[in-house]
Amino acid sequence: MTGYSKRVGLLAVAFALLAIALAACQAPSVQQTSLGNTGVATFHTPSPGSPTPTFPPFTVGAWPSKYSPGNNDTVTIYVLCRVQPKQMDGPSTPPQQHLSVTVVLNGPISGTYSGTTDDDGMAAIPININDPYSGQPVVVTATVDYNGQTFKASTFFTPSPAATPTTTPGASTTPGASATPSTTPAG
Repeated sequence: MTGYSKRVGLLAVAFALLAIALAACQAPSVQQTSLGNTGVATFHTPSPGSPTPTFPPFTVGAWPSKYSPGNNDTVTIYVLCRVQPKQMDGPSTPPQQHLSVTVVLNGPISGTYSGTTDDDGMAAIPININDPYSGQPVVVTATVDYNGQTFKASTFFTPSPAATPTTTPGASTTPGASATPSTTPAG
């Protein structure tokens, strides 16, 4: 193809796309009924007189220092507490007092740990883990009491996720028999 024919071909395609776009803009809108699922997402703007939803006055966030630690490792669970201004006219701030934080581990390893927030509203709770059940997630729930209310945040970590989970000692290793991992850690 010559350069001239390429330009004419591209120009023809461009005009065709322009014609389709103009036709789509002038097509009548489709009326939707409230019966059945139309598969179209609809967003409704609240009435001018309806109340605006409020942001929680206090928030808690939690995360581990390592999402994939080794089986014999230390993980620090960080918990951040923030107070939100009622008028939402500024950034959140740390609580005025140091707060007690409780961290509960659930899964193949479990335990309850505690710590206290610092002046920035952050608590760092180190946890030594010894998990013989590789690759099974450990759910972490952080709980903080503030002004008579309990606030929670959840996170998780998975010790040695690439390792093959170990089975319960004494489990059958006969071909065709299934080995069932234990849900309690060996002590």
